[in-house]
Amino acid sequence: MIRQIQVLGLTGALLLLCSVAQAATVTAKLDRSQAVVGETVTLILQTDDTGQSLNTDLTALEADFDVLDQRSETQMSIVNGRRAAFVRKVVTLEPKHSGRLAIPALQFPGASSVPLVLNVSAAPTPAPGEPEPVFIEVTVQPDNGPYYVLSQVSLMVRIFYQTNLTEAAINPPAPAQAAVRLLDEVPYQAERNGVRYRVLQRRYAIFPERSGSLVIPPMELSGRLIDRPTNRLWQPNVRGRRVRVSSEPLSLEISPRPAEFSGDKWLPARRVTLSQKISDSEKLHVGEPVTRTVILDAVGLEENMLEEPVWPEMPGTRVYPDQPQGITRDDGEWVLGHKEFRYAIVPENSGELVLPEIRLDWWDTVTHQQRTAILPEHRLTVLPSELAPAPVIAASPDVAGGTVSPVAAASVSSRLWQVATVVFALLWLMTLFFYFRRVPAGVSPAQAAATEAPHEKALLKQFQQACSSNDAPEARKNLSQWVRRYAPVSMCGSVRDFGMACGDAALQQAIAELDASGFAGQDTGDWQGRPLWAAFSSWRQQAATVEKSVLGDGPNLYAP
Repeated sequence: MIRQIQVLGLTGALLLLCSVAQAATVTAKLDRSQAVVGETVTLILQTDDTGQSLNTDLTALEADFDVLDQRSETQMSIVNGRRAAFVRKVVTLEPKHSGRLAIPALQFPGASSVPLVLNVSAAPTPAPGEPEPVFIEVTVQPDNGPYYVLSQVSLMVRIFYQTNLTEAAINPPAPAQAAVRLLDEVPYQAERNGVRYRVLQRRYAIFPERSGSLVIPPMELSGRLIDRPTNRLWQPNVRGRRVRVSSEPLSLEISPRPAEFSGDKWLPARRVTLSQKISDSEKLHVGEPVTRTVILDAVGLEENMLEEPVWPEMPGTRVYPDQPQGITRDDGEWVLGHKEFRYAIVPENSGELVLPEIRLDWWDTVTHQQRTAILPEHRLTVLPSELAPAPVIAASPDVAGGTVSPVAAASVSSRLWQVATVVFALLWLMTLFFYFRRVPAGVSPAQAAATEAPHEKALLKQFQQACSSNDAPEARKNLSQWVRRYAPVSMCGSVRDFGMACGDAALQQAIAELDASGFAGQDTGDWQGRPLWAAFSSWRQQAATVEKSVLGDGPNLYAP
């Protein structure tokens, strides 16, 4: 019995020794035992058991350290034919304060590490007269006020640093009630008090949105300075000492719109110019559009701040404005706003068309006074419409060698126009007659219509839908196709030729408006298609009535 108890005890002891031998070990070590506040240290957790998890709770470190990074590594090696592997976890820590900081034992599944100690010294401070390794300069332009609401204030931020600066980050200026835009970033070198510095310069545009006090809060820079020893070219795992510096806050007094400014719209800028472009208008006729593009450029204002200039009244014309187009650029120092306002002007009378002078009041932020940008007027000659010839009113000699009155000349012109209309109608009817004479023998009018009608019907349906939806490009395309395929021979050609030959004033006017719509907002604008369809349908009905009355309904016209 005693012997059995001894055997069982020996067996338990052997099992315990085996379990201890098989238990995984996790080692913990620091890359160095001394550090300075702001520097980082590396905690290395390692085991030779690839099945051992190194996940652990690092909450206990947060009282004295900032945990900046964690990464896992697995390495394998073969030495003298023996294979070895180990797993490593690398944790980057930054001490929060000086002193003797303890890293407690960390717990892992089935294992734990030993506690460690790190001695942390306070960060060195520059001696009296010693230059700062990193500092920030902030200036504004103009140097002195007044600064105006909505006017650009140029803010320059310069970061000076002596040695390598990594992981640098600086918050942008964030004044309340103001818009901020980054313009430029330039690196260079400079000297301050006999010390050579690297410099990173940033320039911002600030647009105050309200008058009163504008405070630009301090801008804070956070980064790491790496001091490399002169006797070593490579220094692994050194992230440098963290530095934090900030600029001084700035306070500016923003002036409201001056009482002496008499303009309708507040435009504070360093410079404002007006220019224009006129479309080709060598042969401008009544009802045909000419495009005037007014170009507004400003220094110190974004394009969304540029307002549309006001035009004087233009009697006897129709003006179709387009959607303004603009862009904001900069020259590295000042914002450059550019905006274009495009208009299609349709003259309703022949003679001289005056595109009026445009004046725009603005406030010069350099000289602090009101100025006026002027766009000079532009004059064009408008010829009579090609769609409807103008009556001749000039005096004409009579039989006796004298002259007749303008009223008599107008009467003669009216009679000539009536005669020309009758002749044209007869020619048109003769054209229709010979057109139907070309129908092959044995083919009735209904059969001939059935051959072409479906295509024309579909095209007219598309034309009607385009007019109903005010789709000017589609309506112009459908009408052009109908004129080429189905209009009478004397009216074939372009849409304008058809309008000149149709003899219907309402249709002529509707076609002219369709043509003008192409210059109003890329075929959008205010064009209405229903009047065109109504005039076209009315004209077709009248033409069909005339054709029926002249040609009749009898089948003898198509007899062989």
